[in-house]
Amino acid sequence: MTKFMFEGRLDTGRAETPFEREVEADSMDHGREKIYSQLGSEHSVTRSKITIKHGEEA
Repeated sequence: MTKFMFEGRLDTGRAETPFEREVEADSMDHGREKIYSQLGSEHSVTRSKITIKHGEEA
């Protein structure tokens, strides 16, 4: 597994909050899916409210 770092914004309804998160995944696409899953679960938002601006191998 490789570590990936993602940056973006999360629209919580009240404000847009920037985020920076590192995940372990098999590929960049798998890491992106993990970000959507984790942030959506933690903040009760849909994928359309999560904007990933940048992703890179850490």
